[in-house]
Amino acid sequence: MGRSAFAIFAALLGLAPAVGAQARAPRSAQGPVRARDRVYIVRPGDSVQRIATQLEVPVRELTAINSIAPPYRLAVGRRLRLPEGVPEETLRTLPTRDESARDDDGNVHRAGVVTMVRARDGAETTANFNASGPALRRRVERWMQSRDGAVHIVHPRLLRVFPMLSSRFGGRTITVVSGFRPHRGSSDAPRNRHALGYAVDLRVEGIPLRAVWEFCQTIHGMGCGLSTRGNFVHVDVRTTDEAWLVGGRGEPVPLEETARDVADDARPRD
Repeated sequence: MGRSAFAIFAALLGLAPAVGAQARAPRSAQGPVRARDRVYIVRPGDSVQRIATQLEVPVRELTAINSIAPPYRLAVGRRLRLPEGVPEETLRTLPTRDESARDDDGNVHRAGVVTMVRARDGAETTANFNASGPALRRRVERWMQSRDGAVHIVHPRLLRVFPMLSSRFGGRTITVVSGFRPHRGSSDAPRNRHALGYAVDLRVEGIPLRAVWEFCQTIHGMGCGLSTRGNFVHVDVRTTDEAWLVGGRGEPVPLEETARDVADDARPRD
């Protein structure tokens, strides 16, 4: 039996990945990750104590390597060097120095400046999320409107996700697959988070979905769903940290209504 024929036969028996599947290298085969090659990008609400706790390093070591003096004020978007001792699993969720500084075209990325594309019509917008306030919120809300033009208030914590993703992945374009979706059920039926302005389905261009999903899980108070069939990462605001896989091989399939809503919202306009 030829090698290719054997591979197909093995795949059918479940002994090897199916043709076209991407094999995921084991952690040990990916090579060591060094703290000096990674950075932490300061997010809204961060403090020295909070960052040190997340990185599992002493505050004094974090402040010393970054020359941070009392009262330890941090600017959102600042890139922090990492002391030795950060766990490897944590390091793998952090950007390299080059990733944090360059956008899709290799240009220097400005922290807080986010470029987003709407999947259904290709509309693009660039917003400076450093300029917080009602004007920014209204602009994003109009841009995330439903397919029929309905606009809804977007939760402030959901707004903060966009600059976090942009900074983590070097300013790469964020494609919004689905933003606000009006409630379709009866008046007494529970509303999903899209109808409340609490959720968005997205992907970051040029970045594997799993990498986006794993980073989402480092943001406190978020629900993060990876949809391999829908080709997007679902992010929503909630009181607990939750993560799940949807619709992949051997994974639960989303409710038919939910899948239809996302597909309709992302479908190009006629």
